[in-house]
Amino acid sequence: MFVLREPSAWAQENFGESELGDPRRESRLVRVAGDLARHAGSSLLKSCEGDDAAVEGMYRLLRNEAVEPSAIAEGGFLATVKRASGCSLLLAVEDSTSLLYRHSVACALGPTTSNPQAVGQGFIVHSVVLVEGDGGATVGLVEQQRWVRDSKDHGKSNARTQRAYEEKESFKWQRAGEAMRLRLGAELSARTIAVCDREADVTAYLHWQQSVGGRYVVRAAQDRRLLDSTTRLWQTLAQAPRLGTHEVDVPQRGGRAARRAQVTLRSQAVELSCPPRTGLTNGVRCQAVLVREEHAAEGVEALEWLLLTSEPVRTLEEALAVLWMYGRRWRIEEFHKAWKSGTQVEGLRPRSAGNLERGIVILAFVAIRLLQLRELVYPPGGRTGQSPEPMLAGQSCEEILTRTEWTVLYLAIHKQSPPVEAPSAQWAYRAIARLGGWRDTQRTGRPGWQAVWDGMLRLADRVEAHLLALTLYKKCDQ
Repeated sequence: MFVLREPSAWAQENFGESELGDPRRESRLVRVAGDLARHAGSSLLKSCEGDDAAVEGMYRLLRNEAVEPSAIAEGGFLATVKRASGCSLLLAVEDSTSLLYRHSVACALGPTTSNPQAVGQGFIVHSVVLVEGDGGATVGLVEQQRWVRDSKDHGKSNARTQRAYEEKESFKWQRAGEAMRLRLGAELSARTIAVCDREADVTAYLHWQQSVGGRYVVRAAQDRRLLDSTTRLWQTLAQAPRLGTHEVDVPQRGGRAARRAQVTLRSQAVELSCPPRTGLTNGVRCQAVLVREEHAAEGVEALEWLLLTSEPVRTLEEALAVLWMYGRRWRIEEFHKAWKSGTQVEGLRPRSAGNLERGIVILAFVAIRLLQLRELVYPPGGRTGQSPEPMLAGQSCEEILTRTEWTVLYLAIHKQSPPVEAPSAQWAYRAIARLGGWRDTQRTGRPGWQAVWDGMLRLADRVEAHLLALTLYKKCDQ
């Protein structure tokens, strides 16, 4: 778990080394980022708390065309690399999303879907989040690409095979990988494993990873031909040696009930053939791991993942390690949710696309902070798969909250004088969620991410009000 600082110190840590061409711009960036982190989810004006100088400084920064969004992001990326340097293993989880806008600036953006009748336009964004490879903590955002699609390309997806690989959107995986490797350097890159979903099952991308000695776990989407084999990928893995079984927790989502599934793991070394149109002569050598639920109940969709990886998989333990890594891929979806729902990035209403992009970049790092806030009160379970609940029950809440914070929290929840000894960290976790509106209506005993974030932000407001009241009381008493 990483130390999470109060908003101003956090902003200094993440953006203090940004190079914007003028020290005044750089100090303004730190101030704006701190205000936005302190009031995540609020409008830009509300984040300034009525301070006219702060409002003016924020608008000067966002409207300054000399400030490149990439320069803002680079300071945050470098801060992530610093935190990552102490990790023995890193997972680079990545994926794309769209940011949709419907106000006047939308006309300067591009389509985000293939539907020509869709209302609103926006950015396509590809992000890479570093996750600690043993404990599973969120390290930070290390790479992000933002682009606007050309509306003239609508309906021309069938022509993609005629374009060069570097001109296709699928090149984003390699472009992000190249930028990340350059930023991390050789030593850290050797400790980093890219974790991607099925969209990254692109022959040229896998071939590039092989050529640079990259490490990866990619979920297969294509039933590819294999070199020197009469069978394709799925059939080959279905006949591969059985390593063992494992129980997987399937969370409740939508109309699907939570359940536990028993899966069988099989693995085999394969060499994927490259289609002639790629111009690649040799194949892609990797290890394939098939994770399949072979005896699902009637009416239940069976689980199945076929994972392609650079990592060795000779034993059940190694196969489970790859499965655990792939399971961390969901962190990028949580980042997208924190960005959109937590910081309300799609609620920005600037006067130009450039202003909008500057705000988008700052809020991306605020979203990472929201993920880390949640992990502060409910740390990830790590590779062991054990719930952190027993650990939280046995430790004091003063390991995650100051005495003032937990005292204010106790008064807010229980409406009575706090005890002399600090309650447990488990109490703090659930009390924070209750402050955020959680009532355990699903009877799971585990609050959701939104309740924890909302509770932490409300607690921060109450602590600030408490300290202000104490200051005023002392002045009046004098």
